[in-house]
Amino acid sequence: MIEWNSYLCFIFLSIFGLCIGNFLNVIIHRVPIILGDQWNEKNDDVKKEKYNLFIPGSSCPHCHEKILLIYNIPILGWLYLKGKSRCCNNNINLRYPTVETLTAIITVFIMIEHGSIWLNIAALILAWSLIVLAFIDLDKKILPDCITLPLLWCGLLINVKSMFTPLPSAVIGAVVGYLFFWLAYWLIKALTGKKGMGYGDFKLMAALGAWFGWEIIPFLTFISSFLGIIGYISLRFFRKKTSKSIAFGPCLAMSGIISIFFHKNFNYFLY
Repeated sequence: MIEWNSYLCFIFLSIFGLCIGNFLNVIIHRVPIILGDQWNEKNDDVKKEKYNLFIPGSSCPHCHEKILLIYNIPILGWLYLKGKSRCCNNNINLRYPTVETLTAIITVFIMIEHGSIWLNIAALILAWSLIVLAFIDLDKKILPDCITLPLLWCGLLINVKSMFTPLPSAVIGAVVGYLFFWLAYWLIKALTGKKGMGYGDFKLMAALGAWFGWEIIPFLTFISSFLGIIGYISLRFFRKKTSKSIAFGPCLAMSGIISIFFHKNFNYFLY
């Protein structure tokens, strides 16, 4: 009976994760458009039709034909259409099933950690936010303030009760995380005349410092830098032409997700 319940729980969490991933795809696609529209309204004073995360309904990004609900079913819709849009036969971005699958896997692993329900909920919110930031940065090379800054404040708030780390460590982590990358940015610029990273990276590292504490900053820096080097080498190897820079946000996001599963080890040795 216990095994059966475990299987049911696994299936439920997997389906739940896929559905969340489906919504994360909406956020990844629409947030940059919403930010662009807001910028245009400030400069052009042109009011456009209402556009947010829920309005209008799902439509093809190529021909803007409305997508039927049945084709929006996570993974299955993409498989049924064989990766092609039904309306105009254009390729459906592989990002959609990737985000859904990744979100489902991470959701299941977080929930089976057997932590407190509130700890798991907080970890899920962080992981989902990092997935969104990673793929927005991959697509547009931006880390929106409307996600990074609330994530920073949430990190400080949930650590009032030392959920992930004691509050003093969280506060110092936010400051150290930002200043460490800020100093690295200006040092690289002074030595090479180039921008080594963007301001969004500072804010994301500050947010991760607020969630996990200052002690984990060296680990985050090492893992994200290692992933960045691997990513750059991979792009150079598999593509003949690559841009001179890569998005660093996904590397930070991945290091943050890894930290969700290993932050307890740091706290065990330090506190």
